[in-house]
Amino acid sequence: MTAIVTVWSDVHCPWALVAVHRLRAARAARGLDVVLDQRAWPLELINKGGIPRHIVQPEMAVLSNHEPDLFGVYDAPSYPSTSMPAFELVAAARRAGGPAVAEEVDYQVRLAFFRDSVDISVRSGLERVLDAAAEALPAVDPAKIFEVWESEPVRADVLADYRRSRDLPIQGSPQIFWPDRTTTHNPGMTDHEWLRGIPRLRSADPGAAGRLLDASVTRVTSGRLDA
Repeated sequence: MTAIVTVWSDVHCPWALVAVHRLRAARAARGLDVVLDQRAWPLELINKGGIPRHIVQPEMAVLSNHEPDLFGVYDAPSYPSTSMPAFELVAAARRAGGPAVAEEVDYQVRLAFFRDSVDISVRSGLERVLDAAAEALPAVDPAKIFEVWESEPVRADVLADYRRSRDLPIQGSPQIFWPDRTTTHNPGMTDHEWLRGIPRLRSADPGAAGRLLDASVTRVTSGRLDA
């Protein structure tokens, strides 16, 4: 049976990209039947403001020391002011193809923004996202996803996630809810502080996400869950 790991995060959160990437790598290395159920936690609604470039850019620079293949220097002529179109695209992918397709589209959104300097707030940027997702996962149907994105209430899906998140113990982006009903904020990367406008990692544990995933799936498959 497929295990579900639910990830609440913002698509413009670099910490979430690191967590998602490490979860996907751990799943592949262990051969686990796991889907990451990506759920919208839009920081622009929580913080009542657009994507804060002055925060995101220093975070990218610091995290690139830990996962250099995930990050580049953002040099596109336009910078996204909102992540809502990208969230809506992931919601459309879920409607069109289910959680696994939504997971792949979500991952490609993050890579497009952080690694490839793609403006994920405009359609041309999202077209690049879907092309990359279809190349990575044949089940992704860009035409069908765009049809849903344009004609169905995907904004309502995003806002429904946001409302639902208010009742959950979310500390920040990303918050991982494991199959055994436990939850972890930003696995392996919480030991940091901001000093003079720069995040400083005091320690990091790159294997934490994989160990937590393995332990949770093992508990579920063995039936060792608390009542």
